[in-house]
Amino acid sequence: MFHPLQSALMAAARAELAVAAGKFIDSTPTPFHLCAQGAALLRSAGFVELVETEAWRPLLKPGGNYFYVRGGTLVAFAVGAGFVAGGGFSIVGAHTDSPVLKLKPCSKKSVKGYQQIDVEAYGGGLWHTWFDRELSVAGAVIVRQPGGAFQKRLVCVRRPLLRIPNLCIHLQTADERAKFGVNKETHLQPILGMVAEAVNKPAADATADAAAPATGAAAAADVPLEARHAPELLSLLGAELADPYPNPTLTLTQPRPCPQPQP
Repeated sequence: MFHPLQSALMAAARAELAVAAGKFIDSTPTPFHLCAQGAALLRSAGFVELVETEAWRPLLKPGGNYFYVRGGTLVAFAVGAGFVAGGGFSIVGAHTDSPVLKLKPCSKKSVKGYQQIDVEAYGGGLWHTWFDRELSVAGAVIVRQPGGAFQKRLVCVRRPLLRIPNLCIHLQTADERAKFGVNKETHLQPILGMVAEAVNKPAADATADAAAPATGAAAAADVPLEARHAPELLSLLGAELADPYPNPTLTLTQPRPCPQPQP
């Protein structure tokens, strides 16, 4: 049995840890963000960042702590103070990624007068939990610099943009409601909004499907950026980054922060 004061201190410590964990999760919606946050934590702990294209041998010293980042992968290691060549080593691994819906290289899609975002399922997710909730986008974006060079920037739009709607109950059979079978190719495409040209038009015009661009990385390389992604999405990213030429690698995410523990 703990003393009441000890119990209160332990409860406060747990709440503080929960808040810190929630803030960390909020700041790391993608592997790119997680690596950036992890790198900052490692630097503050005295780790030295290495560049893969440079020689490491002059930098590595016994007792030193080092790390490097490649895309969405973070590798950190410590060299033992008594290290000798040929000695053993230990490895601990963890995921920086998780099951998610990723934007395809050509994500522009409109169906029945609605502007959608074409996505693909990454990993084995609980996809039924993605329906009827506010969604946004986050990831890494390549932007063009004034001198013509390109730079990778991280982006996370912290407001609702998208929704994957459920089908209303009277348009489903009892078997469909009980099964809730999700077709990952057709049921998980979120709605961004209505196509401007389709608003207030006759149904015959508004329901016509827009021709979708070719999909896949190879096809995307030959298609202009404006034809690959919805102009509304590109405009939004340009405003977030103060740059008009973003080339995105994005996933869907929740825009709302983690709920805070209640006292």
